[in-house]
Amino acid sequence: MAELLISCDDYIFLHKGKYYFKNQEWNRFYHRYLRVFEGLRIVNRVIPEETLKEGRVPVEDPRIEIYPVPVFHGPYEYVKKYFSVGRALRGAAKGCDAAVLRLPSTVAQRLAPEIMGKMPYACEVVFNAKDGYESASGMVEKLLWRVIDYRMRRICRSADGVSCVTRYQLQERYRSEKPGSFSSYYSSLELQKEFFGAPRPYPSAKPRLTIAHVSNQIRLNGRKGESVLIEALARLKERGVEVNLEFAGDDWDGSSRAIKDYASKLGVGGQVSCVGYLDRAALARFLDSADLFVLPTRAEGLPRVIIEAMAKGLPVITTPVSGNPELVPEPFLVEYSDVGKLAHTIGALVSDSGLYEKASSDNYSRSLEYEASVLEARRDEFYGKLHSII
Repeated sequence: MAELLISCDDYIFLHKGKYYFKNQEWNRFYHRYLRVFEGLRIVNRVIPEETLKEGRVPVEDPRIEIYPVPVFHGPYEYVKKYFSVGRALRGAAKGCDAAVLRLPSTVAQRLAPEIMGKMPYACEVVFNAKDGYESASGMVEKLLWRVIDYRMRRICRSADGVSCVTRYQLQERYRSEKPGSFSSYYSSLELQKEFFGAPRPYPSAKPRLTIAHVSNQIRLNGRKGESVLIEALARLKERGVEVNLEFAGDDWDGSSRAIKDYASKLGVGGQVSCVGYLDRAALARFLDSADLFVLPTRAEGLPRVIIEAMAKGLPVITTPVSGNPELVPEPFLVEYSDVGKLAHTIGALVSDSGLYEKASSDNYSRSLEYEASVLEARRDEFYGKLHSII
């Protein structure tokens, strides 16, 4: 029996002595490793919940073991709990035959010394730390991302295998130098056939088109460009072009109110709304009802939400960071700080039916490369190579 150890940036939830996954999507995520390995030990932060939130999925598979790590949010809490996290990780790898470290997870980086040189391991790289420090706003944050980037490259260099979410971009920086190592590329996305839409006709019957924006957490001045997008809306309104904007994502710190206040300040309050966290079914309906998708992000790996929007036939505008140019053609890549060009590009899609329909058709065709069965086969092959060297 080959047991795999995995660590990534996720939370496991504890309620009345029982462990739970965040939702069904995360339950399916962990079970993909059990298609190849006979057992799975998950080393992650655990959050106690007095009242279990809707959608939590109990960890009931006897092949899955939870190895709890003290919970922390962000770098400052991590510093406070640095030693307690270290103590918790001692012995975390004992009894396992191989490991997968999903980077740049803080826990995975901290766990690496318990793994390296002691068992076969592979890295799954989901984010470009170089983009993280280049887009950081303060010196402390820049230093933190530089340290993360250094550690990621060091961990990858000695790995038996490295897979990135991009085809080319992340591989230039994060790769193994170990003789006989293997590599691959795949997204963690599970895009089932029933999720896909179709290329769209121009929505000429609508008096006002709607932009969709999706992120894990919405923040007015965060990395995903919420404030930039609101400013672009105001520029468009000055030119006589009005569009709606809907933000989807968790609100952990009152950002919904801040976003609405900022939109009102710029004169577009009536055009902006926040819909909160959406499960898989609700996300599909949300994208179905939208007319285009805009994500002016400062740093990424390969954004799942862009692929999901493309699968629904939405024209997409984003920034030329990390893996985004692998998904979106150059005319729809706009630098993060270029509000004027962002407004112009949105305006072009809104007013030009031919441009709109070509972007929709091209995006839909490209999204088919990320259908679940296609990625599943690639992941199974990668995990199989790791399994074979145990």
